Amino acid sequence: MTQLNPTLTATPNHLYRNGAIMVIICGLLWSTAGVGVRYIDQATGWHIVFFRSVGLVLTMLAVMAWRNKGDVITPIRRTNKLSILAGIFMGASFFGNIFALLYTSVANVTFLLSSAPFIAALLGWLILGERVKKRTWAAIALTSIGVSVMVGQALTGDGLIGMAFALMMAICYAAFSVIMRRGKDNDMLPAALVGGVFSMLVAGYAIDDFSISWADLRICLALGFFQMGLAMVMFIHGSKHVPAAELTLLTMLEVILSPIWVWLLFNEHPGNWTLVGGSIIMLGVMVQAIGARRRHPQPQIF
Repeated sequence: MTQLNPTLTATPNHLYRNGAIMVIICGLLWSTAGVGVRYIDQATGWHIVFFRSVGLVLTMLAVMAWRNKGDVITPIRRTNKLSILAGIFMGASFFGNIFALLYTSVANVTFLLSSAPFIAALLGWLILGERVKKRTWAAIALTSIGVSVMVGQALTGDGLIGMAFALMMAICYAAFSVIMRRGKDNDMLPAALVGGVFSMLVAGYAIDDFSISWADLRICLALGFFQMGLAMVMFIHGSKHVPAAELTLLTMLEVILSPIWVWLLFNEHPGNWTLVGGSIIMLGVMVQAIGARRRHPQPQIF
């Protein structure tokens, strides 16, 4: 029997394993957004967006400098129009994320965010003419039902405002994904930098008084450096070696952990209808991801 050269078979698995670990770390970091916002004492939503964006921009610049041996000007100059447009939508999703967390439960926000891939599929079908498979249509139908259940139980007061911001976040992130697919360059670093600068400028314009407590400032900057910045770096590098179906399943860690953190730390319980609607959405995600994985089986993580 012909023996396989271990150096030829180990390398892809090694890259896949490292990529999967990076995506898992990314999901862990993303899941801390709700905790960070709940720990904020006095800062407004505009303050949170502004100072979190400062942390994100500094992180992206540092990564660009590291990747280009200290040169950040050249990659910035190479940023194309599609990356700028994608960055604007990403920046808009930052506002939706933070203000949604201020007005509704963390569970509502994270469950609705998980519908973004299906919104992206619809946008890709409408704008790019991409074919949507039957399995994806079924997942979209399930997701639509789940979103309807969740929104229906929050049609009054702050709950409705929070759900509107959460839907805005999901739609903007979906638009970002479609634009990145449309472009030839899939490097998200320039778009993330543009998104951070855009949200920082808009939030800065809306703020009358930039004074903020040191405690709130540290939390906001930490959200920018770690929850957004480091997570983005992990996602960018990890996603290069993990198939899309696996990527969807691994990033579901954020959706699972986010409500658990605030439940353990702040006794924030998601409502029954939130759990019902969220479960339906997650079923749609599982249908899509597992179906895609069976179609294109990949090596195991461990």
